[in-house]
Parts: sequence; C-alpha cells; structure tokens
Amino acid sequence: MTGMDDAMGTTASNSSATAVSVSDAYGPSAPSVTPLPYHPVADMADALAETMSADGRGAMMLLHSARGGRYTMLGLHPYRRLLQIGDRVRDESLAADGRWRGATVEGDALALLGEWLSERSGRSADMAAPVASDPVTGERLPLADGVMGFMSYDDGLRREGIRSRHSRSAIPDAAWWWFDDILIEDMLAGTVTLVSHRRMPGGAERIIERWNSRRRQRGTATGVPSVHDMMDGIMPGAVPRRDGHGTTIAGWSSDHDRASYCEGIRALCGRMRDGDIYVTNYSLRLRVRSLIAPPVMFNRLRSDNPSPFMAYLDAGDWQIISSSPERFLESRGGHVVTQPIKGTRPRGRDVAEDDRLRGELEHSFKDRSELLMITDLERNDLSRIAMPGTVSTTGFAELEAYPHVFHLVSTVEADVSPGRTIADVLAALSPGGSITGAPKHSAMTLIDRYEHSARGAYTGSLGYIDASGDCDLSILIRMAIHQGNAAVGGAYSIGGGGGVTLDSDPDFEYDEAMQKTEALLSALGCDTRKGWHD
Repeated sequence: MTGMDDAMGTTASNSSATAVSVSDAYGPSAPSVTPLPYHPVADMADALAETMSADGRGAMMLLHSARGGRYTMLGLHPYRRLLQIGDRVRDESLAADGRWRGATVEGDALALLGEWLSERSGRSADMAAPVASDPVTGERLPLADGVMGFMSYDDGLRREGIRSRHSRSAIPDAAWWWFDDILIEDMLAGTVTLVSHRRMPGGAERIIERWNSRRRQRGTATGVPSVHDMMDGIMPGAVPRRDGHGTTIAGWSSDHDRASYCEGIRALCGRMRDGDIYVTNYSLRLRVRSLIAPPVMFNRLRSDNPSPFMAYLDAGDWQIISSSPERFLESRGGHVVTQPIKGTRPRGRDVAEDDRLRGELEHSFKDRSELLMITDLERNDLSRIAMPGTVSTTGFAELEAYPHVFHLVSTVEADVSPGRTIADVLAALSPGGSITGAPKHSAMTLIDRYEHSARGAYTGSLGYIDASGDCDLSILIRMAIHQGNAAVGGAYSIGGGGGVTLDSDPDFEYDEAMQKTEALLSALGCDTRKGWHD
C-alpha cells in the first residue's frame, strides 16, 4: 500500500457549507458534520478520491446500497489501519511525512479491534462513543467514528486453527481503516453529510471544494455514468477487441473444468455419507485478464447488477469490487441480524421461463433443506454470544429476485449478551455459515482439501463497524479482486460456488457456480455466450 504525501497539509479554498459540532463528550476528537448539496455519493467517489495524494491516494472505501438500502458511505483520508498478514498484525498510523508507521505483533486484528471498541463503547461517561446526526433531518447517522474494512475467508481458517494447503493471497487476510472523512448519503431523505474528525489538515475543505466543483460540472444529472463515459477507464494506449455488439472482450480461465468440479462435489458427498459433514459449500476461481479498470467494472455492476451490498475498496495496489446480495451481520443497539442465502436459479429469457424457474426454486426440497441446515447453524453460532431465549428465526426461505438470479433467504436475529462487543459476535459467526457448512470446522477443513485454490477475500465479509458497536457487513460473494493500480485493468480473480448436500447434482452445481460469475464476467467484457469453456 502507498501512503499520502506531504501535500495533505494544503488547505483548499473556503466553502459556503457550514460545519456543525457533534459531541462535546468525546473531547478533541469530536467529529463535525457538514451538510452538502445533494448528489449521489457513488457518482462522485472516484473524483473525491483524487483529493488524496496523486501518487497513491491512500485507501478509500465505498459502501453502496443499489437495491433496497438507505445509506451509501464513502471513507476518505485514512489515519490508522490494522492489517492481518498470517499470524501477525500490523497496527499503523499515518505519520506527518505521509508514511505508515507502527508495530507488527503476533496476534489477531479482530481482537485488537475489540479492545478499541471496548474503550469506545460507553463504559465510562468520558469515553462515550460519539453520535453524529444528519443536520437536515436530525436523524442519527449510522457511522460517526469507527472502521471500514474486510475479513477474508482465509482469516477465518487461521482463527479456526486450520492450516491451508494453498498459497496465501497477495492481499492482507484482513484490513480495517479508520477514515478521517466519511461521506454519508441518506437516499431516503435525499441528503449528504460529511462527517470529519479533521485530523488531516485541509482534508475536509478539499472534499467540500471538490464536491461543489464536480457537482457544478455534472449539473443536476444523476445516475450511473454511460458506457461511453466508463470506457475512459480502459488501459491507456490499449486497443480493445470488440464483438459485433461493441462489447469489450477479455480473456479468462478457471481452476476447474466441469469434470474436475463434479469430481469435487462427488468427493464431498462421499464425506457426507461417511458422517463427516452434512452440508458444505464448494467453489472455483476464475482468472480474468481485462482492459476494464476497477472503477469502471464497479459502475458497470451498478448499472447491470444492482445489489443491496455493493462495495468498492481501493487500497492503492489492490482493489475489491463487490455486488453482494447477502447480509452477513447487522447490529443496531445490541440487536443483531444475519441473513444467509441458499438456493439459486438463473433468471429466465422470457416471462414464462422466469416464472418456471422461480417456482422451481420455491418448491425445491434440496434448496430448502440446505437453507434449513444453514439457518440452524447460524442460530447455534448466535446462541454463543446472545442473551438466552433471544435467538429467533424471523424469516425462512423468502424469495428475492435479482437481475441475473433468484435466491432463497432466511433471517435470524438475537440480542447480544451484556459484556460482549461486536468483535465477539464477528468471531463467533465468521466465516458465515452459508459459505462454509456444518459442522463448520470439519466443512472448512474439507473445503481446503478439495478446492483447487485459496479463497482469499472471497466469501469473507466486508463493511463498517461504528464505535457504538453498530455495524453492517456483507458476505463477499459476487466479487472480484484486482491486483495493481486502479487506473488500469489487468489481472482479476473471481469466485463462484454453491451449497452441497447429499441431494446435489454435480452438473447442476457446476452450472450454478458459473451462473453466479456471469454478471462479473460481463462487467469485465468477457463473452460467455459460447458457454463455460468446459
């Protein structure tokens, strides 16, 4: 990762926006809130990232709900980070010279985060977590002081004591950033608020100036940039090959063909017959070479595959692009919710086929039984940190429709026991049951044995955690990892998979895994019309 340079001390010209003090109880680090003229934050993210250093831009993270959610958040100007790399944690702060400095220790980033949350959780009046309110509506904003980041699936292997046979990913196993400036868009109220801790001299002022300047340039138009605009993100100097429909073509390969994937499914079913596990998850990895740059891919997904938990994380020399439909964990005032997904069908080519596939999923014994087992696993995991008698299933096998697929979803809720932090909850639930299996430890051991590549961030979790303990994190599915500078395309890694039970048909499971990658491949310009190269 690259840090921010000395230019961070430069102050931008004054803006007419007015900052409002938030909390006297939090001392000198109290954030301020500034209302900004309304414009969708996701449309402005890349331009605002340019307010950071020109050579590395630090890290930035966008959480965007493109379907059904209320808030979009953009974190800029990080000042502290925790990076989990194997069994070691790098706890670093941004120094005055723009470089990251700190200590590397044996340990667990989630445990360190838990210690920070305990200090900020209101155990004493002088350390109460700050609360920021929308200056227009007066409603509490979801994030006033906290972290944004992710935990990988491989980090879950480490915490389960499972040593993977695969080479580890090139990106950290977990990464959490404290951002000095956070833009929060309330899509219901039509407001945008800048929450700033003002540790970076002039940072908030530059954001306000850039916001007003870009908004004037764009006028009052909203929405996703056009394909023609997005094509500006293709590699400079590259000449993309196009098919007859004008789509940019990219190349891809897989660590499985149909035969090897089906062989893995049959091996796992054999372990089920032996009684080692009773449900699991199996996946493959695609390697893609594309001219499409990561921000362009994200905007294409916003347009073609809008999802409740979209995310774009730029860490400087690697990026995560996600259009996840699945909530891993939400916490509000000590009440937690998880919503596992199991059961998938593709959307039909016409209304009749769409209705047939919907009905097929709704009445599938295999998919409903698979979801029932995972729902039970989530109930058991939550019971480890919940107040007795509060774990409940408030929704089961509810059908959700997305542009490319149908899903079945359950909802499990609980009240967290006093004395527990959200870090304890994450430790109990991670990795999510829907992408591991049951019993979880045995399922993860067998996943590592039979899958052909490390999962890395794929099937981990990503989102934000407020100092109050409130949070919202998604499961990292329908996601890609890009290695390199965000300004150009290059190498991407994509995962796809699905649940496995004794009733699984191996060929069907392979088709489902590939169907789940289709929107991502399309966003990168891959031509899947000729099939899955199997």
